[in-house]
Amino acid sequence: MDISEIKDKDIKISGDLLLQMFKEQTRVEKRFAEVEGLPERLIFGKIENLHLPEVCRHINDNILWRMVQEINEAVVALRNGKTWRETKYFTDANEYLDEVSDIMIYLINLCLASGIDAEKLTKIVLKKIKINEKRIDSKY
Repeated sequence: MDISEIKDKDIKISGDLLLQMFKEQTRVEKRFAEVEGLPERLIFGKIENLHLPEVCRHINDNILWRMVQEINEAVVALRNGKTWRETKYFTDANEYLDEVSDIMIYLINLCLASGIDAEKLTKIVLKKIKINEKRIDSKY
């Protein structure tokens, strides 16, 4: 099954979009934890626990490396990315969008496992954007 099989009319979007994605993925992660018997998925989410080896292993092995896989799958889906290639290929937009959504889901999982909620993520990203603007202004 891929995203093209779910109709836009079946998705209800409301309020804060980032918060909605976090809430929905939290709900799904709880279901995965029940099915897979991995209670650590539910208890890791605290920034103060980032020094614990089991938390680091979970984030590295079950989230970050899988996110890298999804990024590579998105790269492969963009079949015309090589500038030297003369032959042009059809890019399946649904395949690419499916990989982008997987990347976002792993990013949300990374945040959940690290104790970063939607509000904290928004604040830290906006801070980083301000830093990047200052770097541009200063010709960093």
